[in-house]
Amino acid sequence: MCDDRKVIGFWISEKKRQKLNWSEFERVCAKNGFTLRMVDLNPNIKNQGRVDVFVHKLTNTLAIAEHGDQNAKTIISRIQEFIKKRSEMIVIDPLENVNNLQNRHKCYKIMRNALQHNDVFAPNFVEFKSTNIEENLILLKRKNVKFPFLCKPLLAQGSTDAHKMMVIFNKDGLEDCQVPCVAQDFINHNAILYKLYVVGDKFHVVERPSLKNFYTKDCLTSNTIFFNSSDISKCDSNSKLSIISDEDKNLTVKPNFETFQWIVRTINKAFGLTLIGIDVVIENHTKKYAIIDVNIFPSYDGYPHFYEQLIECIKKLIDQKVARLNSNSNSNKCLSDDLDSGFESDEKKRSLKELRLSNDTKNDSSAIP
Repeated sequence: MCDDRKVIGFWISEKKRQKLNWSEFERVCAKNGFTLRMVDLNPNIKNQGRVDVFVHKLTNTLAIAEHGDQNAKTIISRIQEFIKKRSEMIVIDPLENVNNLQNRHKCYKIMRNALQHNDVFAPNFVEFKSTNIEENLILLKRKNVKFPFLCKPLLAQGSTDAHKMMVIFNKDGLEDCQVPCVAQDFINHNAILYKLYVVGDKFHVVERPSLKNFYTKDCLTSNTIFFNSSDISKCDSNSKLSIISDEDKNLTVKPNFETFQWIVRTINKAFGLTLIGIDVVIENHTKKYAIIDVNIFPSYDGYPHFYEQLIECIKKLIDQKVARLNSNSNSNKCLSDDLDSGFESDEKKRSLKELRLSNDTKNDSSAIP
C-alpha cells in the first residue's frame, strides 16, 4: 500500500535538537500524518526520496563556511544542490533570506528601510571596520550614534562570540571595540526585553531581563561593560546589570499588543522568514518601540505548544502552495482556451473572407453581358 504521508526533511545539529526536545516534534508529526526524516548529506544527496518540506538550522555552518572552513562549505554546497533539485519543496527558511540575518549591519539596514511607523524604530547604528579611534568618532557623529552605545560583533549568529557585547561610554572605551563590529545606540528601557517568537503569522511574547538604564553622567565615569547577551536575558538571570533604581521603576511602560502585531507583520515581510525571533525594547521617555535584533530559528523557550504551532504553520504553507499551483494551472488552461478561441476566430474570419470573395466573383460573372 502506498504511503501518501507528507515528508518533512530536516538538517539540525544534535545539540540544537536536544535543546529543542526534537523527539516531541517527531511525536507531533506522527500524530498529524507527517513523516519526519533527517536529510543525509552524503555525496548522493539528490537521491533522498520524497521530501515535501525542508526545515533547517544552518547558522553555525554558514558562519563557519564564511570563515573559510572547507567542510562547512561542502555541507552548504550540498544543501543548496538538494534544494535546487526540488523546486516544489517548501524550505523553512530560504538560505538567501537567512543570510540577511548573519550580518548585523545588513540586517539593521533592512530593518530601518522597513520601519515606517511613528512608534517603532531601529536605533541608529554604524559599522566599524577599523580600530582607528578618530575615524570611528567621525563615523559615530555622521550616523548620529551617541555615547553610551552597544558594541556588537558584525557576525550576528552561528557563534558564541555573536553574543559577546559591550557598552561603550566614551572615547577611551573605543579602544575596546573589536572589529568588525556594529555600534548601536543604547536605548533606556528599564531592563525589560520583549522577545517575540514568530512562527509564520503567529507569535508569542516572552518578557526577559535586560540591561539597566544608563545616562549621560555615566559616560563621565564609567568604564566599558563587557557582557554576554544570552546570559543577561535568560529567564532566571539575576545580574546586577539588570537592577534599576527606584526612580526608574516608575518609568516602566506597559506594552501594546497591536504594536507587537505590526512589528511581526513588518519584519516577516521585510525578511521573508517563517521562524524568527525579534528582540524589542520600549524606550522609557518616548514610549516608542525599538527593534534591537532579529534572529533566525530562536530557542522558542517559553513558547507554549511550539511544535503544534509549527506543524499548523507547515500545513498552511502546503495549502498555500497547492492553491498557488492550482491557480497557475487554471491560468494556463484559461490562456490555452483563449488561444484556441483566437485561432478558431481567425480561421472563421479566413473562411468568411473566402466565401465573400467567392460570392463577389459569382456576382461579377453574372453581371457580364
